[in-house]
Amino acid sequence: MIWMGLLTMTILLGLLYALRTFGRSGIVTSLLITIACACGASYGYWGLGSYEMSLSTEALNALPKNERAYVIAQAAEDEFLENNRVADQEIISLFQLALDIDPNQITALGSMGIIAFEAGEYEKTVLFWTRMLGQLPPESDQANLISTGITRASERAANAAASNALIDDTMIQLKVSLDQELPAVLKQASVFIFARKNDGSSRPLAAKKISVKDLPILIRLSNQDALMGGQLSQGLEVEVLARLTLGDARGTESDWIAAPIVMILGQDNVGSLRLKP
Repeated sequence: MIWMGLLTMTILLGLLYALRTFGRSGIVTSLLITIACACGASYGYWGLGSYEMSLSTEALNALPKNERAYVIAQAAEDEFLENNRVADQEIISLFQLALDIDPNQITALGSMGIIAFEAGEYEKTVLFWTRMLGQLPPESDQANLISTGITRASERAANAAASNALIDDTMIQLKVSLDQELPAVLKQASVFIFARKNDGSSRPLAAKKISVKDLPILIRLSNQDALMGGQLSQGLEVEVLARLTLGDARGTESDWIAAPIVMILGQDNVGSLRLKP
């Protein structure tokens, strides 16, 4: 173990110091001081709980799988409660470890359901709590409580799905064309079309890439083209722009740009973009 190596090194360094500083006559005194320091370090090690931790790890690994999963889940739940029911990645990983060991571990299933519910991941909540419900005595208070929670999570999942379906219907129709004849050097260029919030944000909500050979073209931007969790929705004010480039979406100085257009999304969202140097 590392700590034993450190103690050995401490003693050897102490002896070397004694020989060089005090000679043979003072070696006994120096040796006692060195041993005292080593004992102090050992006491600190035990006092900090490292020894107990190593013993606990061995004892934990010796437990049957279901008991080991229970201990891990309880430790994660304690941290979860101490953290005011805010789950960081370490807590989630502990719960997941308990479920990897025992997929039916009740504490982990219940807590992971709570975490998913509070994160708005209602379908995951239903999965966790349904598995948990199968482990509970029928008609017990806990079973009735979890059953009610499953109903609430299912309703919210359905509402979220309906809302997403409405959002998915939002579409921008754009005619993209060239303002003048394209030089030969740009014949292999790409065209990037973006829609982003009209609030100064540079992060696109939706984007599409086409070949310059496809111009002029009538395209549609929708949530099928969404980027990084972006969404188009009715009532949202967006800026729509296009860039013709030989590089990537970030562009270069020689790019052709279309004057951006601003629109508030509704039932019909139609515009045109003309690319020019």
